[in-house]
Amino acid sequence: MSEVAGNPTAASVSKSQAGSFVPIWGVVAALLVIVALIVIIASNWVFGLDFFHVFAGTLWISTDLFMGFIIGPIMSRLDIPARMVFAKKLMTTMMVVMPTVVICTLTAGWQLARVDNFFTAPYAPQHGWILAALIVVALLSILAYTFLEPANIVVLMELRKSEPNGLLIGRMMKRFLYTAGILGVLQLSIIVIMVRLATW
Repeated sequence: MSEVAGNPTAASVSKSQAGSFVPIWGVVAALLVIVALIVIIASNWVFGLDFFHVFAGTLWISTDLFMGFIIGPIMSRLDIPARMVFAKKLMTTMMVVMPTVVICTLTAGWQLARVDNFFTAPYAPQHGWILAALIVVALLSILAYTFLEPANIVVLMELRKSEPNGLLIGRMMKRFLYTAGILGVLQLSIIVIMVRLATW
């Protein structure tokens, strides 16, 4: 993506093309989902917690795998103008979807662990696997919020400018795609851990 630098086409995205920072409908939908999760937690509804944890976790895993192993290689082969347009569409959606999915997965999972007494139960044979799951999830969250989201925000802010910095966008997209690939590998490991725990 280093060829973005110095390419006049890469700096030709106008402010009007950049559109809104995030889609309003997405923000509203995310807030509704969070409110629904809060209601479920308050009512201590185990089925609802299970649903949120499994559904949001599936979205998180599938998105990371898709981004890391499919979207990443495709974007690296796009020409500069197409990459800029695609990045703008992708980043605005990811800004809403991923934080919501991560929050729902972790919050519902934590509440399920509390309901199932994982925090107070005596040492169990699967303790090591549970610890491994917590470590992997912690790494996923740290990478998402220290590398993925900042890169997302920087690209969106640049694309809103009348003359975006193509070099900066190229660096941030590299960071985004490399991080997505690492997250994809970590998600494969969490699948192995979850299957092991489910078949204990």
